[in-house]
Amino acid sequence: MKSQIKNRLRKILIGYIGLFPTLLIVLSVLKPVTKDLSFSVVVLIETIILVPLTQMVSFPLADWLFHRIRGEK
Repeated sequence: MKSQIKNRLRKILIGYIGLFPTLLIVLSVLKPVTKDLSFSVVVLIETIILVPLTQMVSFPLADWLFHRIRGEK
């Protein structure tokens, strides 16, 4: 039971490590392009870009970084 909670907390931490910088970069880059669009269109565009980027790049990179910091292979 305790290891399940530890694993879930680790996944949450990896999610934060992977999501925050990616979200910050994407929002900063898209701001000039999306500034005049409606909120729902902006969210749609950002979601189309963010979901694949986080799943295929950011989360695996954050997982690798987390394990490197902890000294795991």
